[in-house]
Amino acid sequence: MKKTLLNFKFLFLSLLFCTTFSWSQTIFQENFGSAVVPVANNYVGGTSTPVVNYTTNIPGYSAVGIDANNSGYLNFVSNGIAKRVSVSGDLPTGTDFNNVLHSNTKLITWTLNMKSSRLSTNQFSATTGYPETKYFNATVLCASNNSFISNGTTPGTGYAVVVQKSTADVTKASINLIKFSNGLGDAAAGSAEASVLTRLIESPGLAPSPTSAAPNNLSIKVTYNPSIDVWELYYREDAGTVFVDPTSGTLNLGGSFTQVPPTTPMTSFGYVVGLQTSTSAQNSFQFDNFQIALSPLPAYTAPPVIEKRQAFNSALNPKVSDLVATGTAIKWYSTLTGGSALATTDALSYTTYFGSQTINGTESTRVATQVFVGDTALKTLPFYEGFEGYNLADKLVLMNNDANAAVATNNGVGLGSWSITPSTNITDDVTIVAAPVWTKIVNPKGNAITFAGSGIDPELKFTNTTSGNLFSSFVFTAADVATIVASTTTDPAYSTPTGFYSFLSTNIDPVTAAVTNSYSSDVMFRKNMTTGKFNIGLSKSNNITECVWSPTEYDFNTEHVVVISYENIGNADASLQTANLWIDPATSTQPTATLSQNNPTTSVTRDHIDSIKLVQASSTSTPTLIVDEIRVANTWSDVNLALPTVNASQLKMYPNPVSNGKLFISSATDVEKEVVIYNTLGQKVLQAKTSTEAINVSSLTHGTYFVKINEAGYSATKKLIVQ
Repeated sequence: MKKTLLNFKFLFLSLLFCTTFSWSQTIFQENFGSAVVPVANNYVGGTSTPVVNYTTNIPGYSAVGIDANNSGYLNFVSNGIAKRVSVSGDLPTGTDFNNVLHSNTKLITWTLNMKSSRLSTNQFSATTGYPETKYFNATVLCASNNSFISNGTTPGTGYAVVVQKSTADVTKASINLIKFSNGLGDAAAGSAEASVLTRLIESPGLAPSPTSAAPNNLSIKVTYNPSIDVWELYYREDAGTVFVDPTSGTLNLGGSFTQVPPTTPMTSFGYVVGLQTSTSAQNSFQFDNFQIALSPLPAYTAPPVIEKRQAFNSALNPKVSDLVATGTAIKWYSTLTGGSALATTDALSYTTYFGSQTINGTESTRVATQVFVGDTALKTLPFYEGFEGYNLADKLVLMNNDANAAVATNNGVGLGSWSITPSTNITDDVTIVAAPVWTKIVNPKGNAITFAGSGIDPELKFTNTTSGNLFSSFVFTAADVATIVASTTTDPAYSTPTGFYSFLSTNIDPVTAAVTNSYSSDVMFRKNMTTGKFNIGLSKSNNITECVWSPTEYDFNTEHVVVISYENIGNADASLQTANLWIDPATSTQPTATLSQNNPTTSVTRDHIDSIKLVQASSTSTPTLIVDEIRVANTWSDVNLALPTVNASQLKMYPNPVSNGKLFISSATDVEKEVVIYNTLGQKVLQAKTSTEAINVSSLTHGTYFVKINEAGYSATKKLIVQ
């Protein structure tokens, strides 16, 4: 009996312990009911717990809609006037929640749903805030009063979650935790800006947010630990047409920050949106399931400080031990939760890793870092770069957390074999995008790249060529941008000429190790400020005053194929070293060049060429370019994108997949065929000639390859699987 009583006492104490230390107390909850409220009437409350009556700064914009679950949500829509609209309510009093945040003795957790039915039109700016002319949406977690906008009455101080354009990629949105004082920013026209904005946390980029269809719903959680003044932001992208309970399931850590809140009491919460004149359904913003809860302070270990992006050269054989982080006994994982720690000797690959530290038995939240491993292998000629195998929105060249490129250990590591020469200009990125539907080339594949204005200049090195000729081709489109302006130094009828693609000769000083580059066959661009069209030019070097220009002007947003050559490399006579350029060639044999330059005023000689270079030269001259299907070779036939294809019905490649090391290629003619096989990085791995004999591919490892077949001046490319 005594033993039974003791067991009962133990069970009672266990239940008491669980009740005391494992609870979460909801002090406020708002789900916006299940009754439709027309926009013109505004939502005034009545369904929250405790009940809150809302006020709005401008009538006629906010309403309650009903989703597929017959559940209400707060909806903001435009009535045709560009406005910043806010709906505010009073935080509850008389609860365990202390309005002076730092005075709380429990963890404070805000959870909510948000949705932007179109991409925000601005990135975070501490100086311009959130103007009427921009799309954005924000949930004000807490504020010192209900005036959230800087040109309102006595604008308040507080914290807000804002969804807007990502800093790293303007095609994506990110979630930001913002601390504001004197409102969220952007005073009325003609007034001085008084708001002060500080971004505490920015999440990684979300799924790309289209402008004509709704992106995913967002579940968001923000926590504040008053014992250590740590803020954390969590998020999840939920598919489907209804909001998902943000207190359920697993959310990803968007970031953490240590910041002591002000002693000003927080009395209000609410929602703010920027609406434009369009009344389209895509220009609307939704909120739901706002909740504030208190829970016991957890055992806590701060996460380590980890670079969000880390780049390594494959020549260094990077391992897990090379990942950069600041903390105690950091361990790395391949998953956000669970799993076993990776060994320090494990090789790094192009993926995302997660690091944490454990102190006194408590593991911190795992922090993600995106790892890039660049391939240092030189390209061998001929080579092809179709940007296949890279993920959309990847950066072609990555700087470690935007560190200075002049640092020798961080000279820019890129996808494939792309890199940059160390410099201090790392202000922009060349980005992987989906390829347009190209019509002037055959067998396009993979993605493409885009860049504009000024910024880093990616390079791709190949086997050093010291004699003979080099050819390169690519397809591109150019889109006009408002930043292109008339030249103030050359001809004001045009924008300042600027190069965007070139051969390159790299030289390294044997004493100082300083790197210098010499341009060859530089493809130039200029806009006619009167006609609104553009010319393509050619400079033997990078001398814009000696550039020769196409007699034809081209429309923006049109597709063009460009081929360049630099001939007689290494010839002692500069006049025999010739730069050529072709625009939209359509013959299988080398035609007369559209532009040539071989004897400019400034003597130009090249004893070698070892790279191609993409150039982002000027924020006032370079248009928005999409470039694709780059080829470099010693002959015209290997770079001509417009070569007709071999009739597919007459060409056979078998077996495919191949598993016995023997590959056969046949056609109706059975004449000799040149066969070149490339891996997915565009590197040539095998070259052979055949008529009817088998090609030995036993040296190829398992995987996917591309086989280029040349026959009697015609070409075709096929995918090959090696098993």
